[in-house]
Amino acid sequence: MLGLRAARDTARLTIDAYTALIRERMGAEMPTLRRNRPYMHGERTVRVRWSRDEPAIVHVLGARSRTPLFDPGDSEFFAGLRTERFGADPLGDPFTFGFRAFFWDSPEAEIATRSPLEPGSERYYQFRSGDTVAVRLSNGGVLRAVAVTAVPRYPSIRLVSAIMWIDAESFGLARVAYRLAKPIDRELTWQLRSGGRWSPRAYIEIGTENPDESTVAPDSTPDRPLFVDRLVNGAFNSAFPRSRLDISTVIAEYGLWEMRHWVPRSVTWRLHVTAMMEGVNAAGVVPPVAPFMIDWTLDIEDIRERGGEPSPGTPATAAEALRLWSQAGDSISGALAAAKPGEMVTITPADRQALVTSDLLPPDVWEEDRGVDDATVERIAAELAAIGTGDGGDRAEAPSPWLFDAPGRTLRLLRYNPVERLSMGTRLQRDYSWGRAALTARFGTARVAPDVNLTLQRNHPGHMMLVSLYRSLRDGGPGDGRGTPGIYATGDAADFHWSHGATIRFLPSIRERVWLSLRLFAEQDADIVTDATRNRIGAAVAWTPWWGSLESGSVGGGGRVSVRASEGDNPHVRAVAEGALVIPLSSRLRLGLQAGTARVWGDPAPHDLWRIGGSGHWLRGHANTIPGTRVHMARVDLQRRIRFLGLSVFGDWASAGGDDFYAVGAGLVFMDGLLRLDVARGLGGGRGGGPDPVLTLHFRGGDAWF
Repeated sequence: MLGLRAARDTARLTIDAYTALIRERMGAEMPTLRRNRPYMHGERTVRVRWSRDEPAIVHVLGARSRTPLFDPGDSEFFAGLRTERFGADPLGDPFTFGFRAFFWDSPEAEIATRSPLEPGSERYYQFRSGDTVAVRLSNGGVLRAVAVTAVPRYPSIRLVSAIMWIDAESFGLARVAYRLAKPIDRELTWQLRSGGRWSPRAYIEIGTENPDESTVAPDSTPDRPLFVDRLVNGAFNSAFPRSRLDISTVIAEYGLWEMRHWVPRSVTWRLHVTAMMEGVNAAGVVPPVAPFMIDWTLDIEDIRERGGEPSPGTPATAAEALRLWSQAGDSISGALAAAKPGEMVTITPADRQALVTSDLLPPDVWEEDRGVDDATVERIAAELAAIGTGDGGDRAEAPSPWLFDAPGRTLRLLRYNPVERLSMGTRLQRDYSWGRAALTARFGTARVAPDVNLTLQRNHPGHMMLVSLYRSLRDGGPGDGRGTPGIYATGDAADFHWSHGATIRFLPSIRERVWLSLRLFAEQDADIVTDATRNRIGAAVAWTPWWGSLESGSVGGGGRVSVRASEGDNPHVRAVAEGALVIPLSSRLRLGLQAGTARVWGDPAPHDLWRIGGSGHWLRGHANTIPGTRVHMARVDLQRRIRFLGLSVFGDWASAGGDDFYAVGAGLVFMDGLLRLDVARGLGGGRGGGPDPVLTLHFRGGDAWF
């Protein structure tokens, strides 16, 4: 580490200026329980002239953004995340990348991360050397680099878990990978109003620059928010699920330019956003994870060393670069004469449409042309997640591990159903280095015993384990994992039952979509009306894959296979298999096909039977549910897209107990299937006199294939 710091200080004195081409790509996905959809993506290409003694000049060569979730065919000008700020200083600190993606135009970005490269960082980190690995250079050569791990002494969003690969001969930094020492969760709040005005934004409490500062200076005390602002923001934060931002992986690759200078070559940046695991238990639905990605590459065109002359065709000064690269009518940010070294003057051509269609733009972030391949990113992400925390250090920056939601003050814990009536919840949670423990209790106004759940969450680099002890109200099949009532549930008390037991569940890591799940359970289920009880032990496994590109207009397909088996009272095996295929017929017309089958073997109780009809998941247009031990279904859906809205016509067929049921209808599809509003008419009641076909309205969100 001493050699690395000395080498960087020496290198800062040898480079006077450089020019480079920087290509930026970013993208975000909108997740559901079934599959992810591309939410938006943007690409940007700029040419940068950086100088030690002058402001940097940035010339925008291409800029395009698209929102496939709303209108896949429309492209707009993309202002970008200004990731040229990351690479403008070739010897800048790579550990500023994480927060600058949030606060690139704020001084908070400069003080956010406590860098392991700074002198005195031993106060915050422990360092240990690792293996010597081979690093392949861009010219085909190979050098040996030593891996050095920076272990944060305590969990804080100001610290990082990092691995640095250092050239053993030159002490140059060949690669650095890191993640924040803890996810951003309780530090994140939402503000809808500020200063008496509506200005929705996310606010991250970074903390003071100096951990020794325990008080705020009188002249820096912020103004007290207005009453209406506090009321609106408080109500929203208590009702909206807490978000978790996990900057899971940042990988900066460096190249040895002409065997003399280590300069940044590419940065791969991965963020995952999800609802906090506070409300998740081993038997419930795990919130989908929203991936957010940034990739940028830097191609050096010329480096001018101290005392050297610029190459032919390369601007010798910032003023010359501004004169050569700008044209009449271009938009120029700021005056060059007023800018200081380290600041940027950006030239944006007047013809924005030419920027949107530029041939210099890179492909979108989901294509395979990446600085670091997915397999390498996943391997490094697992290594970073396994670093943990060290010993000692001033833990004044570390947040309290305890979090308490008082009863009645957290709107997200309110719910209503026929059994509890109005139910208020409270939760006590504690964070540990290995995961989290949460105790949740709900008390209903109907004077029933409380709903109680104690869940332990254990995080591993490659997977997550949840252990729950509970007395839980369910409105679905016992042990099914999808039967916890939501915010508002109607029906008869006979449709609900109490479940007492313990469950262990294994899931993919927090940063991945839940596509594979294994659950072991031991439960006693008690009917509310009949008081009948059933004791069971069993296991359940579910697999929900999805194949296909995130590119708009591409073919996609997926499915769901789940099996649950239980022993004890009413032993049985419950299985389902379904598949779906989405076929684009034109730029705005697509066809969806779905088929499935489900069966129950053994001695099932009434709640263990498969039920279709009422929910509209497999059959629409019937008001009541149709139970059966064997169910088949097929569906055809034709959609015409108009911006973020789609018009759908569909037909459903289902068979239960030897009877056939049909339905046809039309609907509105919002945001590529995230939400659906369908009107369906049943066409058949079956030979056994099933429920009468009716005209019904179905609202679905998050679990539709198309």
